Amino acid sequence: MSIKNLMEEIVADVVSEIVRNDKDLQIKKTSKDDIVAYVLNRVEPKYVTSERGVIHGMLDRKFIAQQRSDILFLVYEAVGVIKNRRESQSGGETGIQAGISAFPHILGEVLEETTFSIIPNVEVTLLYNGNKAEMIDGSWKNPCLTHRATKGYYHFWPTLPQEKKGKAKTHTFTMRFSHPKFVEKEVPVDLETLSHDEATGSRVLPIVLLSVKEGVDLDFLYD
Repeated sequence: MSIKNLMEEIVADVVSEIVRNDKDLQIKKTSKDDIVAYVLNRVEPKYVTSERGVIHGMLDRKFIAQQRSDILFLVYEAVGVIKNRRESQSGGETGIQAGISAFPHILGEVLEETTFSIIPNVEVTLLYNGNKAEMIDGSWKNPCLTHRATKGYYHFWPTLPQEKKGKAKTHTFTMRFSHPKFVEKEVPVDLETLSHDEATGSRVLPIVLLSVKEGVDLDFLYD
């Protein structure tokens, strides 16, 4: 009897989408395999035992949609963990090992407010005291752009300016959402710094809904 874990294919597809649309990650083949393994070790498997079961599972889009945000979050978490591990093994210091005040990886989703459609190319900027927030390392972009392939999700892994480290446990950031066809929006986000033991903490933010500007046709969202 052949047994297949459908999550292997789903996770591999998500990793491939992210790598294809986020060239700054510079992920090699071996790193991609590490990321897939990292995610599969943290998601519940979905086993089927026949070709009929495979077809049924692949058509279960509701299941896939429910899992997708968790998978996306774990993929970005894996990128940070694997990158930091390899830097440490090569003798370099990583953010948290070096004592940097870091925050959880944060993941959110931005959609159009009336149809809940994905909006590609929304520029999402994480601000701290009115300036672009520093990221834990160069692989985490600020601002970043949303993509259809990643279903409108954005992600950040912030740290603090040197002069602010150790001053307080909770810090207020601002998420700015900009797109030429939508009304710009800013949302405050309170984040608590992590201890060394919580180095891979994570937080999913509430969905942000954007309003289209007057006179703009939404047909472009479905092209």
